[in-house]
Amino acid sequence: MNRLKGPLKIVSKEMGVTFYINIGITIALFALYLFLSFRADGNEYLGVLFGPFYIVFLVYPFIFFKSYNFILALGGTRKQFIISSLVATLIFMFIGTIVLNVLHLIAGMTFQNGYLFHMADILNDGNPAMYFWIDFLWLFILFGLGMFAQVVNFNLGTIRTLSLGAVLLLAGVAAFYFIDLTPLFEFIIMDHLLFVHLLALLSLIMLILSVLMMRNAPLERGDRTIFTRTATN
Repeated sequence: MNRLKGPLKIVSKEMGVTFYINIGITIALFALYLFLSFRADGNEYLGVLFGPFYIVFLVYPFIFFKSYNFILALGGTRKQFIISSLVATLIFMFIGTIVLNVLHLIAGMTFQNGYLFHMADILNDGNPAMYFWIDFLWLFILFGLGMFAQVVNFNLGTIRTLSLGAVLLLAGVAAFYFIDLTPLFEFIIMDHLLFVHLLALLSLIMLILSVLMMRNAPLERGDRTIFTRTATN
């Protein structure tokens, strides 16, 4: 397979259909909010636009992983699959961020009443660049989380992954009931920008771990027994 051109085309095709459908859904949401703005009272909250994009970037790894075996079957390598997946995601991430912010800007100019909530509103910073950056960071955070979950699922299989998830869920519930989380919630609200960047750093670490795991990934989901197992490509 021709270096990255072939794998990138395959992964982009897997992601493209979902992405364009998502753009259509977001535009339809925008049209609905525009209609509601003519019936809203004053500065009434109408909803959010980022929901579909945030959700799809969280589940994207579960979508484009179908191309993994296809790329290997055509003579590609795990490294080509990983690089192609990250490059394609970054491209769609930039496009998605632009679409969200353009629609948000248009909403500010066309809505008669009401407003759309944007994650950057928490910062009380009207700088358009900050709005763009916050959307990009959240897309990156959600993709990193989804990628790590899918890589663990692919390497360990459904049963072991669900068992690990159950342990983490129990730990989270125990922390919620037995640990005072008030300082954490105050930090999230008062230092939200720092909080988002820390989440982005955590997401980057999860992506690095995902890349390391996929370098020696099995051919079929759940076939891996140890993380030190070697692969031929």
